[in-house]
Amino acid sequence: MAKHNIEIPLSLYDGQNLPYEDNQFDKVYSCLVFHQLDSETKRKSLLELYRVLKPNGKLIIADWGKAQNKLMRITFGLVQLLDGFKTTNDNVKGLMPDFIAKAGFENVAVTNSINTAIGTFSYFSANKK
Repeated sequence: MAKHNIEIPLSLYDGQNLPYEDNQFDKVYSCLVFHQLDSETKRKSLLELYRVLKPNGKLIIADWGKAQNKLMRITFGLVQLLDGFKTTNDNVKGLMPDFIAKAGFENVAVTNSINTAIGTFSYFSANKK
């Protein structure tokens, strides 16, 4: 039984094609996924997110972002040891906004960044044209 009688279907993503039609969603939210993807998979995933968003749809990504200071850079080393340097380097170097923009999104912004015990956690937002 779903809470409040609301059922939300979950679909597996194979890293290639999202199992949804073009222009299907008003908003897409991702949390703590992109730091686990290599550069090419980040690029492909963002193109797929762009495809499934409706025109003027909103993308929100919550994930590790550019280290705000030397301490955050050092503490993020723990995340990199656990999740791998190949996948996390783009995030800690602050490249996520570039990836998002290159996928076709506009109004790309880091709307907030929070320094935590293990790095800088950032919120990215953008809109589909």
